Amino acid sequence: MAALGWLALGRAGADAVTPHLTDGQDRMMSGYLEPAAEARSEANALYAGVMCEDPGSNPQETLSRLRQVVALDPHFTDAQVKVARLLLQTGQNAAALAQLKSAIAENPGSASIQADLADAQRLCGQTDEARRSSTEALYRDANQSLAMRVLLEIASDQNDLDGAVLHIEDILIAGGTNASAPAWLTLASLYVEVARGSAHPPGDETVLKTLLPIYQQAASQPPPRVDVLSLLAQTYRDLGRKADALKTFRVACALDPANVDILLRCADLEIDLKRTADAMKDDEAAYALNPNQAGLREALGGLYLDNGRFEDAVRLLEVSLANGPADPGLEVDLGIAYEGAHQPGKAQACFQKAFATVACPPEAYLKLAGFQLAHQELAKAAGTLAAAQLHFPKSAKVRFYEAIEHRCEKNYDAALLCLAQTRTLAESSDGNALDPGFYLESAETLNLAGRQDLVEATLQEALDKYPDNPALMNELAYFWADQNVHLPEALALSEHAAQLDPENGPIEDTQGWVYFQMGRPNDALPYLQQAALMTDNDPVVLQHVGDAYLKLGLRREAIDAWRRALEKDPGNGGLINRIDAALAQAKNVHTRSAPNP
Repeated sequence: MAALGWLALGRAGADAVTPHLTDGQDRMMSGYLEPAAEARSEANALYAGVMCEDPGSNPQETLSRLRQVVALDPHFTDAQVKVARLLLQTGQNAAALAQLKSAIAENPGSASIQADLADAQRLCGQTDEARRSSTEALYRDANQSLAMRVLLEIASDQNDLDGAVLHIEDILIAGGTNASAPAWLTLASLYVEVARGSAHPPGDETVLKTLLPIYQQAASQPPPRVDVLSLLAQTYRDLGRKADALKTFRVACALDPANVDILLRCADLEIDLKRTADAMKDDEAAYALNPNQAGLREALGGLYLDNGRFEDAVRLLEVSLANGPADPGLEVDLGIAYEGAHQPGKAQACFQKAFATVACPPEAYLKLAGFQLAHQELAKAAGTLAAAQLHFPKSAKVRFYEAIEHRCEKNYDAALLCLAQTRTLAESSDGNALDPGFYLESAETLNLAGRQDLVEATLQEALDKYPDNPALMNELAYFWADQNVHLPEALALSEHAAQLDPENGPIEDTQGWVYFQMGRPNDALPYLQQAALMTDNDPVVLQHVGDAYLKLGLRREAIDAWRRALEKDPGNGGLINRIDAALAQAKNVHTRSAPNP
């Protein structure tokens, strides 16, 4: 019975799927391993022992033992690669190259050995061979980071990083689903590393423009990932494409609605895009999720303050001051909130407390003065700035705000004098005061004072100092258009500004106005209409829209645009005159065209 049982068991084993015990090899009928499988088992054990040790303690001993592993099992890919890498680390480049050539001959389908072979070829000066080996490795496995690095480093040496990135992108796209999001992220990371370390590193904008399509490809790989979408959105933002950044962050937020960081990034972008209602919703959602997030309560309180929600601002800022050390800036914010909430007694108490603080900075006074100027409380603003001037007589910023206050009073000579004093003080103590805002205010005041002869020089000086500032570009382009001079240059400047800040309504208006002044109302109208949408029907923009309609013979549409502008700016005599003239012209045309009785 025992013999029959053994025979039956043997036959069953012959018909069934045989278990593979090591490296895909079968045991012999006796239960022992085949000789080749025995060698592989010994190689595995020896390799495991080597991996448990520190290879840096005795690299030659490690190298000798790894070579024993390879001798036992020539198809042991990891061991082959580690032998070559140890040879490279010890400066034995030629030996490493020979080892890898032997390894690839034994393992012709191994992408990892192919990538290491490319690295060795590059170190041995075999550039063309290294490029071919790297390309082949990537086609076999799109996640081979070493192959990417070799291609990028070769290209960096040849000053053609962009070409290498495009080449790798083509390979990853051809790889289809094998080229997952991590492969694209690896390319992005390696590109930045190699670019920053190159002899002629590309500029920040070039780096961002190169990263953008990489992150776009990474984000297109399923499943969607919050981290990848965040990288893409951040790149859009850094390139000035704020609407695209917000849209991408919104997708990320839908995947992770409790992510406070993403909500705050959305809010920041919405503030930049003048979508303050959405910004408040996102800040409120973030605050509900984490009311203890550093600075969030103060930021939301400030947003409420800026948008006239004074009671809400009071609620949050009271908590901030109760929970934190005395802060003159917050005291002023709370005072402004009390002022808006019709609690003047509490407001004055806050202002007195803030300004009595020894550490009270001039910015606290300027914040209050800014609020007062925005609400046309010119006398109060003058008093606040006089107090600031008393405490900070050498502050260029205080003098600058005094210039704004005088300009609001239409005392342009006094405003220009304060601007000149601002320049003098800034040059001796605070160069940061001569920022783009200083030059924009100077240009506006000069224009209002009838000193158009100085406006262009002022803005040219500003652009020499801040050549990439879109607001300054826009101001000069608009000035030229309004003066009907240098129109081709104005168009080029406004187009450049639009590239730097594509979601800016005033810049869109300037582009349209330049086209209008060039006698091209058909080209002007789309820009002006878009500017009206982007600026929530700013009356100046609507006036331009109406002018373009009239130039195109669309009198009814022109009158409608001007009337909408007049609703927002009821005292605008220019709009009233335009409407009256167009209505009179329409009446005359109707009278002349009426049939004779």
